[in-house]
Amino acid sequence: MAAIKRVWPILLVVLPLFVPEVVAEFTPLRVDAALVIAGILPVIIGWTYSPRYAVMAIPLAGILNALAVLVFGHPVATTLFMVCIAFMVGLSALRGLHPVAAFAAIQPAIVVISGYHTVSFHGATPGQVGQALICAGVAVIGGLWALLIGATLLRDESSGPPARVPPRIVAFYTGALVLMLGAAAYVASTWFLKTTAGWVLLTVLLVTRPTYDESRQMIRERALGTVAGGVGAAVVATIVSNSAILVGIGTLAMVVAAVLQLQHARYAYFAVFVTAAIVLLDAQRSNVFQIDLQRVLYSIVGVALVAAAVATAEMLLGRSTSTAS
Repeated sequence: MAAIKRVWPILLVVLPLFVPEVVAEFTPLRVDAALVIAGILPVIIGWTYSPRYAVMAIPLAGILNALAVLVFGHPVATTLFMVCIAFMVGLSALRGLHPVAAFAAIQPAIVVISGYHTVSFHGATPGQVGQALICAGVAVIGGLWALLIGATLLRDESSGPPARVPPRIVAFYTGALVLMLGAAAYVASTWFLKTTAGWVLLTVLLVTRPTYDESRQMIRERALGTVAGGVGAAVVATIVSNSAILVGIGTLAMVVAAVLQLQHARYAYFAVFVTAAIVLLDAQRSNVFQIDLQRVLYSIVGVALVAAAVATAEMLLGRSTSTAS
């Protein structure tokens, strides 16, 4: 009963967050409904620190999602884009804002490899630049909606500026991200274009943390959560064939993930529900097992890449980045 009392106020905040996504499912923008969440997540995470960080996350999400569309299909441009994201995420740790930056970058990391959905209006289909602007617009709408929810229901919930990461550790963190994201982006965009290999990039962004110990914990949690969430989503998508119901279940899973995030629950639990949500909202129903399996495998590749980087860095550099003092 006590747990229900704690969760209920969070649900009153979280449930309205996903209204735009559900509405988008009944418009020509339904193929880009996931971009609503891409705009919501960094804003909500930023709001937990300060409203000004939430405001800053809105244009950031819009710009990154637009650029992801424009660089798609160009390996060199994709690599440079992901290297710039690596610098952005890494250097934002100087102010403790790397979680906000990482969540702003995860949808672009997927799009640069898998490609973007084409939106048409009454038979008219905008070109690549038009599609980029549409993606940016949908992400901005999601961010503005999250800002409205925050201003209405979370006015006194910001905890203040996050703890800053020491520059020495930020240098290591940024360098690791640049090497991993740069190499993975080039390989994926050159030989695995139009696949779900973007989940390698996504996993690197979410698992890599400024310190060894944080990264090790995330490695374990991400691997467990991704496999469990992927398997669960595959079972649901096999049983349920109605796309509207699948969207509803996927949205519900994302709601649960948001509640867990706001409750600071174990990352493994969050990873289970967010993985299931993405699969259910975006999977092609005709080959859901194949796509789901690919996502799980690519996530494991990303986890292995981070694990190898941590082990190598610790062997060569010692334990100098094991604590953020």
